[in-house]
This record gives sequence, C-alpha cells and structure tokens, in this order.
Amino acid sequence: QFYLGQGLAARAFSYWVMAQLYQFNYKGNEDKPCVPLITEKNSEDASVNGCKRYSVKEVYTQIESDLTNAIGLLTNAEKGKVKRADKRYISLSVAYGLRARMYLSMHEYAKAADDAVNAIKAAAGEGIAIASRDEVAKPTFWSVDETNWMWGIIISETDDVVDTGICNWPSHMGSLNYGYANYSGGRQISLELYNGINDSDIRKSWWLDAAAEAQEDFLTEEQAAFVAKQGYKPYTQVKFGPYNNVVGQSTNANDIPLMRIEEMYLIKAEAEAMGGNPSAGKSTLNDFVKTYRDPEYTCSASSASDIQEEVYRQRRIELWGEGLSWYD
Repeated sequence: QFYLGQGLAARAFSYWVMAQLYQFNYKGNEDKPCVPLITEKNSEDASVNGCKRYSVKEVYTQIESDLTNAIGLLTNAEKGKVKRADKRYISLSVAYGLRARMYLSMHEYAKAADDAVNAIKAAAGEGIAIASRDEVAKPTFWSVDETNWMWGIIISETDDVVDTGICNWPSHMGSLNYGYANYSGGRQISLELYNGINDSDIRKSWWLDAAAEAQEDFLTEEQAAFVAKQGYKPYTQVKFGPYNNVVGQSTNANDIPLMRIEEMYLIKAEAEAMGGNPSAGKSTLNDFVKTYRDPEYTCSASSASDIQEEVYRQRRIELWGEGLSWYD
C-alpha cells in the first residue's frame, strides 16, 4: 500500500505539472484539450496507436482520483507503522499537500483549505514545522533535514550531477558556492518586489541591498568576503546556503526543495479568503508572517481578491527561487 501510494501520488504530481504547462488553468477551460492521458488502462494501445489529448477536466479527474487513492493507501500504511525512509518519498502529509495544490488550481477553495490543514497536521506528526525567524536569519534551504521541508530531491556527493561540478542547480542558483553564479553575476530579485518587503521582515536579508551588501549579521565574515570578491550586483540572492555550509566549495550536492510546510499556510490563507471567509484568510496570513517572518507585518487587504493578491506576493517572497509561484 505504501509503494502503490507513492506511484499514484507521483503520477498525479506529474500530470498536474503538465496540465498547467500545456493548457490554461482549470476554471473556464475544463473542456479544452490538455495532455495525453496514459495509465495502466490504455498504455499498451497508446504505445502502438498513440494517444489523443484528453480534456482538462478528464486529466484533473485522473489527478484527483490518484491523489485520493494515494491518501487512503498512505493512511493505511501509517496505521501499519510503515513510514518513509526519508523525505525523498511521498508521505501522507505530502499527498495532502499535493491535493491542496490541485484543489487550489481548480478553485475548489473549501477542499484546498481542508487539505492544507490535513497536510499541516500530518506533517506535525513527522516533526515538520515552520522554520523560525532565527532559522532563516542566515543562508539555508539546502538540506531536506531542515525542519520545514516536507518533500525534496536528495542529492548525494557521488551523483553524476555533482560530479559535473557546475552542471547542477546550486551552480546556477548558489551565490556562496563555486559555479556559474560566480561568473554570471548571480540571480537577483526584482527591484519592485524587494522594495515592497518591510525592513523588519527577516526575508529582506535573503538578498543583497542597493549597495550590493548583505543585511547586518545575515552573513558570516567569511561569507561576506566571498560575496564581495565575486562582485555580485545589488539584490543578488544569498538565500540558499552552500552544501554543508562550506563557503566557496565546488561539491554542489545541495538537496532541492519540492514542498515546504510554509506553503501549506499560504494555501490555507488564500483558500479561506477565496472560499467565502476573507477574515479567516487574513488572520491565517497575518499569524504566519507576523509570527515567523516580520513582527511588524499587518495585512491591509480586506476583500477576498485583495487578500489573494497579498498571498501571491507573500508566495513570491517566501518561495523565491523554488519555482512554486510559477503558475500563480
């Protein structure tokens, strides 16, 4: 049951990504052509005769079915004391998180809020919790062992992608290790988004300021010297720490985040607001940002759509560089 749950949830995740790449969002496009839908029911025929594009609704029906079945299977697996060996596998919390994402993209807001809550509860049972302000007050986000990661790609030092030296994710995204970023000038946040972050928000430290300098105490002396030596531009990210926190090293074996618990709170806030309870959504957003990122934060939005826009902005800040606001 555990392994079947893995397969179904992974297939659902794959189709959900493809559905958004190859067609517009669910609402209002239900009958438009999406992607070929190949399962155990038609795979032999499809390998010989090809496969037509199924509608958006049909693809999402399959995604929902796979995730619902996976949640049932993984629930049973947990009852039988079968748990994942590490965070590269899909746990019950991740399956709920995937279905929360799916329902959000379908505008099924009440269901999305429920699944976000279920994901948070299941994750708590695994010891997963929001990263504290102190925990993100330094370059990090490089290991699945971090308390706020729900799911990620685990990279080993012996993997081929690491042996290449520079043909890997941290080479391009990292500012504190050896790689393409040292020569490309690094990756920067947009000026508009940066200027919109309160100075009291710890996340503003994730990028160099207008003088291309780090916020006070965010980098160690060694890290700051490395950044200065590279000559990075203003607003370059220093969010992602180097592997094992060794500055300038060429062993680019950083793990890659696929889901963090913070996303579930942002889903919950948006879904509550858009599902008919703007005050609840605003409260969820306020509590998250104020408690964990910016003690002076107050959400000024009041309408559901304005709260949704503020959630989008918070996703762009919180999940910057992780690819999760790509479809928003």
